[in-house]
This record gives sequence, structure tokens and C-alpha cells, in this order.
Amino acid sequence: MVEKKSKESIKEFNRRILKEYKKSLKHMVFDETLTLYILRPIAFIFVKMFYPTKITPNQVSLMTIIVGILSGYFFSRGDVTSYFIAGVLYFLCLVLDCVDGMIARLKKNGTPVGRIVDGFADYIVGIVVYIGLGIGFSKGLVPIDFWPYSYWLLLVISAASHIFHAVIVDYYRVEFMSHGLGKVTSVWEEKRIFTDEMNRIKHMRGKWLDKILIIVYLGYSHLQIFRLNEQEHYNRRAYFKANKLMVLLWFWIGPTAHVFVLILAAILFRPIIYFVFTIGLANIYLLVLWIIQVKIKQRLRKIPV
Repeated sequence: MVEKKSKESIKEFNRRILKEYKKSLKHMVFDETLTLYILRPIAFIFVKMFYPTKITPNQVSLMTIIVGILSGYFFSRGDVTSYFIAGVLYFLCLVLDCVDGMIARLKKNGTPVGRIVDGFADYIVGIVVYIGLGIGFSKGLVPIDFWPYSYWLLLVISAASHIFHAVIVDYYRVEFMSHGLGKVTSVWEEKRIFTDEMNRIKHMRGKWLDKILIIVYLGYSHLQIFRLNEQEHYNRRAYFKANKLMVLLWFWIGPTAHVFVLILAAILFRPIIYFVFTIGLANIYLLVLWIIQVKIKQRLRKIPV
């Protein structure tokens, strides 16, 4: 009898944990595959640790930035051990980057500016890591004999490729949200929320950083809305069916995929792995997917809305 009650209590505990975990997640279309199946489960451990405390999502974002800066510092040292530490720290950075939003959704204490800070942290960490890589290369300890030109040029090309892939993936994610899920209004709703927040704080003192972040975000939101060409209309069911796999395939060259490859390259002390992926393989993959995507769109345009 006691054993039966014990099993039932364990099942109830597991159900409660699973319910909390699902509640902490966003819609799957917002998360890359590696984020959803690797980072989120690990991040939930930190969420359970931080949840009973007074740690806010913005404070977790600050932790993300600090850990990212530390990762950049170890990349700048340019030796085998430091690269390994940098890779581990960068992975921790990715995990923490998930934690802030998950806590905000569970506690329902997220703020419009907090969501911008979360994205802002990604940019800071990315810049610091690339600068750290460049400084590390200058010390001559990292094997980059495969590149006969300036290592800074190699990093610029890699960063440009990384950013381009992130933009393309985001574009097709937003298109899928619009035409496949009917969530085009969510983009407009986001813009309205941040516009209202700006109107609320525009006359407040000491809110200059919040105002700058909102202005930048509103500019980005305007680009997103502009991209959602209102002249394009598709049969939603047909669009969803044709693109549900495509959007998952696009995620394999998203920002998280790039960082995972960089982490692997750092741990193995073989930066060539990252450069071959981000400059070579990922661009070939992008071209193939783009050709397929164009053909899918051409076919969908023939289906009555």
C-alpha cells in the first residue's frame, strides 16, 4: 500500500514538473531544434533553482552577458585549455539565455524592455566572442594555417555569414507564423505593446536606456512587418503542410546551430570546423533550401486561398 502511494506521488510529481516545463516554453516555431531539445531541458534545472529566489529575468540576462564576456576572454588567450573553458562557458551562456524567458513566463513578471534586453545580450556576447577569437588568433597558438590572409578578414566573413543566416532563418520563421499559423497579427501586437510602453515612459527620468532599446526594437519590428508582404496570400492549411518541415530544416543554420558548431570547434581546438561550417557548408545548405523554398512558393500560389 505504501509502495503504491509512493509510486502515485512520484507520478504526480512528474506530471507537475512536466506541466511547469511546458508552461515555461514558447511556441515551438520560436525555438531552433537544438534549443528546444537540448538547451531548454537543461535550462529548466536553473529555472527550478532560481524560481524560489528574487532573481529577475533581467538579472539572468546580465548573468548571460557576464558569462559571455568571460567566454570571450578565454577565447582571447588562444591556448588549448582556454579554448576548452571558453567553449564550456559559451554553452552555459546559451543555457542562461533560455532561463530568463522561461522564468518570466512562469512568474509572469516579464516586461517589454526585458524582452529587448534578452536579445541585446545575444548581440553583446556575439561581438565579444568574435573579438576574443581575433585576439586569440593574434597570439599564434591557434591552428589557422589553412587561411593565408588576415585572420580578422576570416572573422568578418564568418560574422557576416552568421548574421545573414540568422536573418534568413528569422524571415522564414516569420513567414511561417504569418501564412502557416495565422499569427501575422502577433507581429503587429508586439509593435503595439512596445509603442504603448514607449508612451508610458517617454516623460520619465532615468529611463533613457529603456527608451533607446524600444526605439531600436520598433525599427526592427517595422522591418518585420514590411517583410510580411500583404499582397501575398496563401491557403493556410496548404502552406502549413508544405512548410512545417522546411521551417525545421532552416533552423539547422540558425544562430544556435552556428554557436553549437563554434563550441565544438573550441573544445576540440579546431577552429577550422567552425569556418568550414559557417562559410562553406551552411551557405551551400542555404542555397539548396532556398531553391526548394522558391519551388514550394510557386506551387502554393496556384492553390486557391
